[in-house]
Amino acid sequence: MKKVSMFIFFPILLLISVFFSAVSCSHEPSLISDLDTVCFETQILPVMQTSCGITGCHSSAGGESGFVATNYSSIVEIVTPGNARKSKLYEVITTLYGENIMPPDRPLSKSQRMLIEVWIEQGALNTTCSEPTIPDTTIGKIDTLCFKQSVEPIIVTSCAKSSCHNSTSHVEGYNLSDYLTIMNSGDGVVPYNPSATKIYQVLFATGEERMPPSPLPALTTNQKEAIRRWIAEGAENSDCPASSCDTLNAISFTNQIWPLMNNNCTGCHNTSTHSGNVDLSSYTQINYYSTETRNSIPILPGVLKSQAGFRPMPPSGSLDECAIRMVELWIDQGKQEN
Repeated sequence: MKKVSMFIFFPILLLISVFFSAVSCSHEPSLISDLDTVCFETQILPVMQTSCGITGCHSSAGGESGFVATNYSSIVEIVTPGNARKSKLYEVITTLYGENIMPPDRPLSKSQRMLIEVWIEQGALNTTCSEPTIPDTTIGKIDTLCFKQSVEPIIVTSCAKSSCHNSTSHVEGYNLSDYLTIMNSGDGVVPYNPSATKIYQVLFATGEERMPPSPLPALTTNQKEAIRRWIAEGAENSDCPASSCDTLNAISFTNQIWPLMNNNCTGCHNTSTHSGNVDLSSYTQINYYSTETRNSIPILPGVLKSQAGFRPMPPSGSLDECAIRMVELWIDQGKQEN
């Protein structure tokens, strides 16, 4: 087994990035043999013990939810060796700021998450290294664009449509209904490598190859960049509803309401398709559905809150409470085009 010294720890992280840029569509590492072995005893176990295996959480004195994070035999119980994406451990450390994030008070750093991912992909072995490694002091750093808030709504509303790429039709083998299907559909998503990810490349295609296809509108520059950045940062299933939500200050249509509507609604309700005869592709239309009422309730907040007499929207799942509250406050503040 190869040894990992403190002098080559950071070059290893560089190799890890190269490794993930070359994984196949099934996430099998094509450069696994070129990577130094990640050592469980000196690299993985200390992270688990200091971040998870503490009193009141997952210590040996009484592990929360029956899980103990202080020894190999317990930790490996929530790991699928060779497949990080199907491992409960990897899932909970990458769902950033979601309800199930672990540790609950602060996320692990990107380098820690990458090391755990590579350790799992290498087989999640009980490996040891005789030489010390440099400790990571960046625990708690917020460094990843959030999939649930910034990427999933774009893909689902623009691509996971009936007769396109939903769970029923999955044209050309692509089912883009949620994180797991997005990661495993067609040629798959290649973490850290947008240029090798087909569902990103087709956004820039022309003619019949472009997605979403004509007459549907192409994604905006900002939407394409959100998808590119998400893939470049590791394509994690991150969820951080509170990190980008501000309801304390005046609500801006340009900075808050329009991005929210554009990412979650205009994929279906645009000038070309206007599903249900509803178009939400402009301030004028959004203002209209924020003014028109049904049972004395404005239509837009009525559907977003799934109130009686309204069809819940978006159909892929309701917005988080803070996002809905922003819409309500914007209406209360006069629906300004600011």
